[in-house]
Amino acid sequence: MSNFLNSLGIDEDNFEWKDLALCLGMDTNLFFELYESDVNIAKSIDQACISCPVIAMCYSYGTESDNYGVWGGVYLSAGSPDKSKNSHKTKEVVRTLKKKHGV
Repeated sequence: MSNFLNSLGIDEDNFEWKDLALCLGMDTNLFFELYESDVNIAKSIDQACISCPVIAMCYSYGTESDNYGVWGGVYLSAGSPDKSKNSHKTKEVVRTLKKKHGV
């Protein structure tokens, strides 16, 4: 594992799941205000999250920490899925997210 992490420029002694997130370095507004206001951005973020290798850990962190914004492909309000801000998701996307979260 250390060779893999080193090839990514990640220090294995300070490694966290967030270091492997696809959104690392992206504009955080995409996961809050812009997600709320632009359905096309929201759908793009959903697809990026579905492709992320740490989606389940991200979702768990968001729910356990009572966070707001997109965590693991789901918009959370105080750590719980926000129905109105996730209403754009198709049934297929919801099924995929649940499978990825291990639910």
